[in-house]
Amino acid sequence: MAAVALGLALGAAYFGGLWWTLAQLPRWRRPGWVLAASFAVRGPLLLVVLALLARRGVVPLLLALAGFLVARVLLAAWLRPTPAASAGGPASERDPLGGGS
Repeated sequence: MAAVALGLALGAAYFGGLWWTLAQLPRWRRPGWVLAASFAVRGPLLLVVLALLARRGVVPLLLALAGFLVARVLLAAWLRPTPAASAGGPASERDPLGGGS
């Protein structure tokens, strides 16, 4: 169970960091460098933790990877923009609370 929780935390950190980086890109003069720097931090962190976990065996590693993927699915569903907001229509057509019709 600890391996799944570790995988969920890794996924939240990795994909949450990616989401935050992408949200901040318009603020930077050189967005490509920021994206590369973000990956340079997120990637090795993920690999080091997974390598350390792999020393405990294949099963904990697979459980952590499953938690990592579950975190990705949950974050993608939670952070997905509403269709009206992503369509770029006038503000009066958008639901400010993000609810459906």
